[in-house]
Amino acid sequence: MPTRRSAVLAALAGLVSMAVFVTVPSLQCLACDSSLGAPEDQLADLFTGWESGFYWGAYAQLLALFLFIWFLAHLVGELRRVTPGQVYDTVVLIGGGLFAAAVLVQLAFMLAATTVAEGAGGAVARLVFAMGYNFAFVFAAPVAALVTATSLAVVRTRWLPRPLGWAGFVAVVVSLAWITPGLGAVAGMVWVAALSACLAARAVRRPAGHRLPAADAVIRD
Repeated sequence: MPTRRSAVLAALAGLVSMAVFVTVPSLQCLACDSSLGAPEDQLADLFTGWESGFYWGAYAQLLALFLFIWFLAHLVGELRRVTPGQVYDTVVLIGGGLFAAAVLVQLAFMLAATTVAEGAGGAVARLVFAMGYNFAFVFAAPVAALVTATSLAVVRTRWLPRPLGWAGFVAVVVSLAWITPGLGAVAGMVWVAALSACLAARAVRRPAGHRLPAADAVIRD
């Protein structure tokens, strides 16, 4: 089991990563300035103006992905400790891995967007625009799987505050609803950020250097 300091840092890594994953796409709201049916010249001009923003956004999300992987490893370890012999940790690991893979694909398209300023043309801009606009569907399933497994563990073991688990089920319904893919992806990420905060608070309450045995973890909390 990790020490208090490492547990707090790993939990906060998840909070920071979710903040970046939500903030960067929200700031790069291309749909706020144009539409998918706009002329290619207009889309090319829009992407050219956003060239530096795409670069910095990709770099910020790359760092956030590093932090998320750190957080994911911590979360899986905690689930293995509080729910030994269950499948929750496996589901979270797979869901988190697929989420990370989706982020990498999104980063690839974000970097492809920078080529428009170098003369790639409006066709590339339209393709990247379409992919970015609909990419929330890609995030929905892995985020929902991660949130569902963790919420079930929270509700069954009371390892973390139970209201967090019930809120997770609501976030999953929103994530998987056909009409709310963008809102659903954000809802799932906001829930993960709340989970990170709860994990950090739990780690702070743990005495320095204390290593709580798995069998006593849920009972004492």
